[in-house]
Amino acid sequence: MVRHESLSILVVDDSEFFATLVAETLSEEHGMATTAVTDPREAVSIAAEGTVDCIVSDYQMPDLTGLELYDAIVDKTDVPFILVTSEGDETVASRAIRKGVDEYILKQDINEADALKLLANRIDNVVDRHRTQQKYERLVANAPDEISQVRLDGTILAANETMARAFNTTTDELVGQQLSSILPEDVAENRRTQGQRAITAGSVVTFQDSIGLRHFHNIVVPLETGSEEDSVQIVTREITLQKHNEEELRRKKEELTFINRIVSHDIKNDVNVISGWAGVLPDHTDPAAIEMVERIRETSDHIAELAQIAKDFVDSIEGTTTVDLEAIDLGAIVDTEVSKLRSKHDDVTITVGDEIDAVVRANELLSSVVGNLLTNAIRHNDTDAPAIEITADRTATTIVLRIADNGPGIPDSEKEAVFEKGRKGAESPGSGIGLYLVSKLVDQYNGEIWVEDAEPTGAVFAVELQIYDPDID
Repeated sequence: MVRHESLSILVVDDSEFFATLVAETLSEEHGMATTAVTDPREAVSIAAEGTVDCIVSDYQMPDLTGLELYDAIVDKTDVPFILVTSEGDETVASRAIRKGVDEYILKQDINEADALKLLANRIDNVVDRHRTQQKYERLVANAPDEISQVRLDGTILAANETMARAFNTTTDELVGQQLSSILPEDVAENRRTQGQRAITAGSVVTFQDSIGLRHFHNIVVPLETGSEEDSVQIVTREITLQKHNEEELRRKKEELTFINRIVSHDIKNDVNVISGWAGVLPDHTDPAAIEMVERIRETSDHIAELAQIAKDFVDSIEGTTTVDLEAIDLGAIVDTEVSKLRSKHDDVTITVGDEIDAVVRANELLSSVVGNLLTNAIRHNDTDAPAIEITADRTATTIVLRIADNGPGIPDSEKEAVFEKGRKGAESPGSGIGLYLVSKLVDQYNGEIWVEDAEPTGAVFAVELQIYDPDID
């Protein structure tokens, strides 16, 4: 025996024998709590108490027909209703469906069905549908978005409380109005047009529109409404703040582009001119002033370095340099940056291992990663004989590049903090942005960076990058 959920069922039939038979069978064979009545007016009173999960009513009754009973009940309570009709009475069944009766079943089928299984299953189905509909209606009613059901001619069939509050009215007053009566004509017409698109395509349509300074994102869902004309559900969410933020980001991006242009062109060019002048001054300067000339050259080089870092940083966040990853020759990058460092620092010893050659997933700003790490290794080195050792460990899918120095090293408590924006030591001559830029770029490459201890002293910056695979990339 199948035990259904303990539902409360009201059975209405002018035949006491049939009403009792159905009620007892549903109770004994299907575990439902049942009440049998022969007077339709008594059924109205019981239904009004709100304790019934489903009503099963005969159609042909002397005082009230089944449909008249439905009309009397539907105004007082929302409860699933199953109409039992005589054999072949399709006209009654059709009228019942149009009125909104949840289900109908032929009395002959009930008489022939074993232990009223057919009726019990129909009861389960209509109650499940009804409860699901109630949950949906509660969700719609309490949704923060404006939700409405609209016919293609613009007539509002239903609206939730959020929409009513948006137009300072009630849901009842909205029903029956035209969209154009509450919205600007062009906005209402566009929403009707998008509704027609959704109905024609048989799928969801999304679009945005504006009313004055307010912006909205709309979702249009085609609905099946039985005898109703075609209609759609429109879900409207205000995105004015989002639009404002997008505009603010666009404006800031334009400003970054302008600053980037100044840094990468005007400042960099002027600093290069100063460096050029400083390079020829030793041949025309009193020996006592050579130290001052050297300071000018070093400061000019540092300004040029900062300008390049600033340019790379802006490129990495504003999109002028694509973050799409491509095949980059790591060995060639290392060779180029090492050559640059040697040209500026004659006293540094740089050792490069043989295992650096690898093609990795990165972009052209990988040179900024390597260059900043090399510069950092020199800048924070307090020895008379600075030395850098570059090695790599490779697997089938990754390579870890290590840049080790013989400086004072980095305490364990600072190993993660050195990559924070603007972080630098009290004695550091740097800007505090170089290692932050390195960390940001490595993240864009889906890699990792960390600090290790060098032996016997010093720090090792380890950068893990993915090997470029042409079959995947």
